[in-house]
Amino acid sequence: MNQRRRNSVFVAPHGTIGQELVFRHYTSKVVAAKHPDDVRTKAGKLPGKGKINLKGAKAYAREIMKHSELKLIYEAYLEKGEKGYQKAMQNYFGKAIAK
Repeated sequence: MNQRRRNSVFVAPHGTIGQELVFRHYTSKVVAAKHPDDVRTKAGKLPGKGKINLKGAKAYAREIMKHSELKLIYEAYLEKGEKGYQKAMQNYFGKAIAK
């Protein structure tokens, strides 16, 4: 790690240069360091899929709550403290609503 004072040439650079060099700005200095190695981090099998599923579940539950007939069906399966919206989301993710 190489440290320079604020009045040096390294004041202006920000971010990274390729996958080799990173400029980090601290209160009294700018540090040029080696790019971090992400070998130990593991990516998920399908990154971002969970967000897509959650959006779909929310949209599904909202549609169920809009229609009074479907809403009554879901409310028939409610346990104490549950809401129809929660049951609709559980049904979207594949959990059975029948007891």
